[in-house]
This record gives sequence, C-alpha cells and structure tokens, in this order.
Amino acid sequence: MKKILLILTFIISLQGFAQQDPQYSLYMFNPLGVNPGYAGSRDAISGVLVHRSQWVGLDGAPTTQVLSIHSPLKNQNMALGFQLINDKIGPRTTQDISLVYAYKIKLGKGKLAFGLRGGILNYQYDWAKIEYRDQDDAIPTTANESFILPNFDFGIYYNTNKFYAGIALDHLNEAQYNLSVVDTSTSVAKKHINGTATIGRAFGLTEKLTLKTSAIMRGQNKQGFLDINASMLFNNKFLFGITLTSRQTLIFLTEFNISSQFKIGYAYDYTATQLSNGGSHEVFIGYDFLKHKSQVVSPRYF
Repeated sequence: MKKILLILTFIISLQGFAQQDPQYSLYMFNPLGVNPGYAGSRDAISGVLVHRSQWVGLDGAPTTQVLSIHSPLKNQNMALGFQLINDKIGPRTTQDISLVYAYKIKLGKGKLAFGLRGGILNYQYDWAKIEYRDQDDAIPTTANESFILPNFDFGIYYNTNKFYAGIALDHLNEAQYNLSVVDTSTSVAKKHINGTATIGRAFGLTEKLTLKTSAIMRGQNKQGFLDINASMLFNNKFLFGITLTSRQTLIFLTEFNISSQFKIGYAYDYTATQLSNGGSHEVFIGYDFLKHKSQVVSPRYF
C-alpha cells in the first residue's frame, strides 16, 4: 500500500492532472488561495502561512506549503497580492508563483471585486522514485524531468461584514506540456480549467456567540466536490467547527484569534477509506500588518 501512491501519481500525470491542484481544509482562513478577487479585502497588508500534510504515514503522500500576501492600494478600489505554493506528491514537486490584481466597486452594503492571478508553474519529476511491476512500463529515459508553464486565473468575489460569495476559474489558458522529449504525439497532458464556488454567512446568536457557516464547491475534470462547514465562534476569540465533505471525509477545525491582527488555526481530516492511516493535518498562521482603522462599528467576520 505504501508504494501505490507513487504509481497513481504517474497515472494522474498521463491523464491530464486529475486532482491537479492542492486541496485545503482551512479554505475559509485563506480565501486568496481560492479566489483572487479576495485581494485587499482585509483593509491591511495581510499575510498567511499554511502547511498541509495529507494521508500521514503513506509514502509519497501530498504535502503543501503556502505563503500569500495581499493589500489594498492607496486607491481603495484596487489591491495587489502575491502567492507562493510548494506542492509535493510522490515523484512530482510543483512551485506555483503568482501575482494578483483585484479591482473593487461598492455594491449595496458590501463590495464586488474582480480579480486576476497570473504566474508560472514549475514542475519537477524524480522518475527514479517510481517502482514498476513490469519494467516494460518504465518511464523512458527521454522523459522530461522539469518544465515551466504559464498560468492565469480569474475570480469574482462579493463580501459584507457578515457574508461573502465568490466564483473562480483556474487555468484559463489550459497550458499543455509533453512528458516525452521524443514522442510528443502520445504524451501530451494539460492543465484543465477548474471552477470553484464559495459562500459564507455569520449569524450573531448572542453577544458572545456567533455561528459561522460556509461551503465550497470545486469542479475538476468533470468531477464535483462539496464541503459544508459549521463553526461556533466564542467571544470573537476561539472557534471550533466541523466540515462535512462529499469525499468520505470529516474535518475538525479550530481557530484562535490571539489578537485583532494575529490568528492561528488547525484542521484534522478523518477519511473513511484505506488512505486514512494517520489522517491529514493542516495548520494556518495569519497576521495583518499596518491594519487600517475601519469606519464600521460592527465586527468583521470574513
């Protein structure tokens, strides 16, 4: 079982990157990683660090690290952002380096934003890590070990203090590459356009208790995945929640607001499949630098 994932990774590459992008349990704490339209929404220079270890105990299991920074400009209608992702699964390592631009307009009680993300994807393969049952299936020595692809994403995001909704499309350019240097007719793979929809709402139950709900739907390669979360926020400090998914996974998550600027979070994924092993772990650190004073008295939940 420990070597199966390495073989699966190669199959995934040949079939055009099924489940091609990293998945996050704490998507609600790092919305920029889901939708570029979120850039500048926190009215501060906002930074986020995320580490995810998936399927702990399985050789070649995915691990992901994310650094994202974004901020509004002096012209409050515009914002810029930067994102760096390092993703490793089996023999494949990917670096995603991108810049983000968002433009916002006031709409009702909130703001509607249009975001564009552009950058490069740097893929590196270590074919020697794959074990073959039949050596006739071995990767040829002419296979590429690294290549760089351009990438462009687009998102629309609307938010108020207590509500948000967004739609994003990733890999709009559907970049292609060839696994083989010699045989380019049968080894072509490409990034597919992925769609993501998010929605969230906070409900004040008492002066110190708030119910936060959210959902995310992802579409990849004609497959759909749905996560629905409900979390309780106590005194605007401590949050505990549960996420139900369509992937036979139950996610327990928590967040602690150390201050109005500094927060940390953790999620544990329990998967009811043979890949469960030690489950999956995800940690999050967020900090808002040079936070602007808000003219709004009511608290901001997203």
